[in-house]
Amino acid sequence: MTASAFAEKINTPYPTVAAWLREGKVPGAALHEFGNVKFWMIPVDVLKDFVRPKKGRPALTEEEKAARAKKTAATKAAKKTTAKASKKTTE
Repeated sequence: MTASAFAEKINTPYPTVAAWLREGKVPGAALHEFGNVKFWMIPVDVLKDFVRPKKGRPALTEEEKAARAKKTAATKAAKKTTAKASKKTTE
C-alpha cells in the first residue's frame, strides 16, 4: 500500500507517516522510483503488528547520564571558584 493509504488506515496525518518513513520507523517500507517520481510502498501485513513510535526524545543511555552528571559537577565547581574569586576582589 502507499504511504497515504497507510496513513489513512492508522488514522495519522500523512506528514507524520512521511517522517516515520524517512526515519526508518515503519518496518518493511521501501522507497521506489518511477521516472522522476519517488514513492513509499508499505507491506499490508505491517498493519497488524505496527506500533506507533513514541513521541519525544529517546531516553539517555547510562554513559550519557554519567557524562551529563560529570559536566554538571564541573560546572558547579567552576561557579564556586568564580564566586570565591569575585568575593575576594570586592572585599
